[in-house]
Amino acid sequence: MKRLHAATIIAGLGLMTAPAFAGERADKMWDKMDKDGDGQIALSELNDRSRAFFEAADADGNGAISKDEMKAHRESKRAEMDAKRFPDADGDGVVSKSEFAAAADERFAKLDANGDGMLSEEEMKAGHRRGGKHGGGPGRR
Repeated sequence: MKRLHAATIIAGLGLMTAPAFAGERADKMWDKMDKDGDGQIALSELNDRSRAFFEAADADGNGAISKDEMKAHRESKRAEMDAKRFPDADGDGVVSKSEFAAAADERFAKLDANGDGMLSEEEMKAGHRRGGKHGGGPGRR
């Protein structure tokens, strides 16, 4: 199975958007990520968030991500995000009030780190830092 080049892996990780690969900005980002300056980005050079993504995408655990693994991981994440945006639990094509409420309850429970039934400002901020809006999905920060 053909392995991905480090630049392709990084692009797939969603660490940079397409415009970031243009010109000087891309060079600066690459230099920042290629900590040892060897022209490659190793797993050891990735931050915790990127490393977690890499490890999740590496389905066979061999330390490399194949094109098939990257595709499967991206499709899985896309399906998760679609389910969060449109929580049609019974698959009937509409979101009922109870499906909407269940999704909201689940989201609230994830944010309520101490389980006290209330969201503090700190819990809300932590949810934003974990990724995306209110802790749901891949971060864009």
